[in-house]
Amino acid sequence: MSAHDLSSLLLTATTAEPRPGTLRVTVTGEIDMATRPRFDEELDRAVAALPQRLVVDLLGVGFCGVTGVASLGRLRARCADAGIDLVLKPSGVVRRALELAAVAPLFRLEGRQEQLIAR
Repeated sequence: MSAHDLSSLLLTATTAEPRPGTLRVTVTGEIDMATRPRFDEELDRAVAALPQRLVVDLLGVGFCGVTGVASLGRLRARCADAGIDLVLKPSGVVRRALELAAVAPLFRLEGRQEQLIAR
């Protein structure tokens, strides 16, 4: 099994345009060293589309390692450079990873706290 096949099993990402000017990337699974390239590819495509608003739905993410936090940091910088309004909808796991890395305040996080803890 190739690394790409493995990352496809561990992480899924879909992109939709719920309304003009807004892209939503919905991610489920694990964000770690094995899946980071796939995760980054999806985020790169979303930024390249130059939406006004990019919503990254991470409610289905059950594991987020330091590589996932680093990817989100790079995404934040690319969105700022491109003038894209970035919103994260983190699972409790993703929120905790951002908090442990002391970068959570740098992001606009949406979602009710009880929803984030339940996932």
